[in-house]
Amino acid sequence: MKNNLLFLKKRHTITLFALTTLAGFLFLVSCNTTYEDVASPITISHEIPVDVDPEIQAKLKKNNDNFYALNQEFNKFSWQSFVAIFWPRDAKGNPLPKFTDEGTPTWMGWKEAFQVYREDGGVPAPWDSKRTGGALGLVESVFNDHEARVFLSSETPTGHKGSKNIADETDQAFAGKLFDQNGNVVVYEVLMNKEEYDYVVNNKLYNINGQIAFTQNGQIANFPAGDFKTHKVGAVEIKFAWKILEANDHKERYYSVKGYVVDPKTKALVKKDLGMIGFHISQKTPTGKQWVWSTFEHIDNLDQNTMEKDGKQLPIHPTLTDPDCLICPVNVDVANGGSTYQFNKGTHGDYWTVTGDTNKYFASSNVMKTQAKRMIDIPIRVQQINQQMQAFFKSQGSVFQYYQLIDTQYPTDQNVPPGNNTAAGYHLPESVTNKAGGNPNIPLLTNISMETFFQGGNQSASNLMEANPPSDITIFGTESCIGCHSSAGIYAIGKTKKTPKNPIARDSIIQLPQLSGDFSWLLSQKAQWDSKKPIPLQPTTPTKK
Repeated sequence: MKNNLLFLKKRHTITLFALTTLAGFLFLVSCNTTYEDVASPITISHEIPVDVDPEIQAKLKKNNDNFYALNQEFNKFSWQSFVAIFWPRDAKGNPLPKFTDEGTPTWMGWKEAFQVYREDGGVPAPWDSKRTGGALGLVESVFNDHEARVFLSSETPTGHKGSKNIADETDQAFAGKLFDQNGNVVVYEVLMNKEEYDYVVNNKLYNINGQIAFTQNGQIANFPAGDFKTHKVGAVEIKFAWKILEANDHKERYYSVKGYVVDPKTKALVKKDLGMIGFHISQKTPTGKQWVWSTFEHIDNLDQNTMEKDGKQLPIHPTLTDPDCLICPVNVDVANGGSTYQFNKGTHGDYWTVTGDTNKYFASSNVMKTQAKRMIDIPIRVQQINQQMQAFFKSQGSVFQYYQLIDTQYPTDQNVPPGNNTAAGYHLPESVTNKAGGNPNIPLLTNISMETFFQGGNQSASNLMEANPPSDITIFGTESCIGCHSSAGIYAIGKTKKTPKNPIARDSIIQLPQLSGDFSWLLSQKAQWDSKKPIPLQPTTPTKK
């Protein structure tokens, strides 16, 4: 019984949280009280952890009999990184005493991807320089508003339509747009820490030209992993998912910022209040050359939570799903596929009708919305640490009490090669469960706000194997952070393949295969050709392999 109870001090009485399971569900029992001095299950610090202590890892991995405890250590690592990345700093960049102090969060001092991988392929501005528009063609006043984020899309009026450098801030990775229940498009941004920035700039990997020069010497990307003994952090990338906050949203429940987004009607950038609904951390560590992947979401994304008002418990409408439409198709790109469902007001109540396959799903206000559904439940082991963290954040009056860790994915042995050696063929389940190598602790991990359309469930095994070889075997799959990012490549010069239409193999710009991009899609998806240099029609030096 002791292991299932978490006692929290409050101002006048003791509140008891009882964790029990029934038919696979977790129930949380508590009374309505306020808390103080709630102990945190992690070390609260402004320092990003370098790794889970390698000695602790070795002890827990011994005899392969304590992976539950090992998972918990990595979940603590995830929450510690989360706290440190959001830690407030003063005007000089120094960390403030408490994470609840007023200041600029640490992550705002990091570089946005479009500042490093510039649209013109130019040299990024120095780390400490102010944010600029570069070659985007937008007014500098937008970028000089340092308290606001800037979210670009293929519709941004820059005169450079369809640029890979700007397209993924409204589109999900390799997928479409996610619409919240207000009908607004969710927007995204990727940032990197100085360690990753320095590696990209020093090796001139910020444009295609630099990557080709880099790989001509037989090199592939290898971001710094840090050093546990000297407390040196390795490369870190973070990704946000933000929703536009409207009058019907409970803004006090969101970590919020100001941001410029593209108005769908005027195509101009307009300033809006934005609430964080998703957050990724990917970090290269000394024991994780496949990186450690931590993903978080807002608790109102899918769940029907409640809040007290005037002595009553009132339901909160989820952000990414409609609980009143259980027959709505889930996790489909409503802008590019799926059936139309029309909400009708009838004499005998409200009802839904299918109005045809017109590639859009409309609700009562004819607003496009996405009906999202999580295909893999948050494990009990993760829910338990989430409840402890939420109780601690609540005791501190922090808005992070409304956020949760979905899970942490990490390699259990970074030296294990990928399980899908193409020379030897593909073998299930290793071709999926160990696609990247490293024998990850879990085979699948996705965030509903960032990988909505990968939540497919039963599908061909081909979709989750490297290079997607033909397969008639059906498996259950969503996607894997480690597996997906292992496919990231880097630009090089290579021979095109011979085909009936192209019988001669010619030198051309290619992307090297799996693992060559060291798990960062930014290299291949963001980099542009240096606009000041002509693109060679006939490169002459093939890449060494």
